[in-house]
Amino acid sequence: MLPLALAILAADPPAPTYARDVAPIIEARCLGCHRDGGVGPFPLATYEDLSRRAAMVRAVTEDGSMPPWFAAPHGDGPSPWLNDASLAKAERETIARWVEAGKPRGDDADLPKPPTFDASGWSIGAPDATYELDESIRIPAEGTMPYRVVSIETDQPEDRWIRSVEIRPTAPAVVHHVLVFVAKAGEARLRERFSREDGRGFFAAYVPGNSWVTYPDGYAKKLPKGATLVFQVHYTPNGKATEDRMRIGFRFTDAPPKHVVRTASVADRRLAIPPGASDHRSEASVDVPFDVRVLSFMPHMHVRGKAFRYEIERPDGTTTVPLEIPRYDFNWQLRYALREPIDLPKGSRITGIARYDNSAANPANPDPNRTVRWGQQTFDEMMLGYFEYVLVEDDPARPDVLPDAAGSRLDFESLRNRFDRDGDGAIERSEVPQRLQPQVDRLDRNGDDRLTREDFGT
Repeated sequence: MLPLALAILAADPPAPTYARDVAPIIEARCLGCHRDGGVGPFPLATYEDLSRRAAMVRAVTEDGSMPPWFAAPHGDGPSPWLNDASLAKAERETIARWVEAGKPRGDDADLPKPPTFDASGWSIGAPDATYELDESIRIPAEGTMPYRVVSIETDQPEDRWIRSVEIRPTAPAVVHHVLVFVAKAGEARLRERFSREDGRGFFAAYVPGNSWVTYPDGYAKKLPKGATLVFQVHYTPNGKATEDRMRIGFRFTDAPPKHVVRTASVADRRLAIPPGASDHRSEASVDVPFDVRVLSFMPHMHVRGKAFRYEIERPDGTTTVPLEIPRYDFNWQLRYALREPIDLPKGSRITGIARYDNSAANPANPDPNRTVRWGQQTFDEMMLGYFEYVLVEDDPARPDVLPDAAGSRLDFESLRNRFDRDGDGAIERSEVPQRLQPQVDRLDRNGDDRLTREDFGT
């Protein structure tokens, strides 16, 4: 017969209870979305909420599909990501053991203190300023919709610095994505035209799983005095006609920040995925012309997207992989915010490598028999690797240095990066979408149907 101490050690550990073991996990990892007023389709705020969905919660936490987080495991030690939503192995096992034990409630005295959420309903807290579309946009029950580009004039009497920003559609079920650009005074109409294309930086974004951001102390984006907000909205009808009226909210800083946050991207607009290809590779790079500090990454593909990887090559030839997404999920396009920003010296290169599954084995593939190219609709594809950065030696008063949304200029370099498909250093009129060709004519000083530096006076 075993001594009492050994018998106790050999016994199975006590079954987890909801109050003591499971509720803290749910509150920390799930209630941000799964609560009244949250973006989740149902609440998980009480024992009753969780108990009736316990089997499903166990299944999606065991397979890693919930909470949504797709960066490759980081190994031992703290996560390199500020917003890492993944469950630890012990947390997944606790939920599974609780379900197996019959979902014991436990003693309510063990429940953690209920979390508090801002009564305004905004994830960033009550905004200092909000702007709303002048009228609702109608979304039909079926078919496809081209991008809707609409503008809102702001009423700020001076330059403001944005610490937090959140985009809130009223019909999120039909919103594929939203990009918001900032146009300085006098540039709104031109910005509207160019914002119909993808592949450049943006001021704010809404995609599944990513609707708001708050920057650390000392970091902010600039909203110029009298600026116009230009919304690029992509709707996807889902079988029920509805209307949407987009809003955006800002929280300001009291003083200019030390660092101005900017957004840029790598993009392969020449993307062509062969029929049936199960592992097609696409790659794009951008050279870094000055010392920068990278804050976050956000890849974007459509339903054939399979995996995505960022690589960084420094001038000394060393290469690192700051973010690997081995299992891309179109339904959750996350912003991966670095806990420790990455300093890159001038001469570094940022590369995005995307992989696509255009085979019949991909259950989300709408047509494995066609060559898939860059396009706006989900049955087309995109290859975009956004990243946020600041200049290491920054000054809020410094003029813009890269085409970014925070007041970026429509200059030759930004246009050449987007439209010079043959790489000859000029923008042929034929390389620009037909609807934008009148703008080429307006800028073409010598009438040779091509844009060069001379046409921009540089």
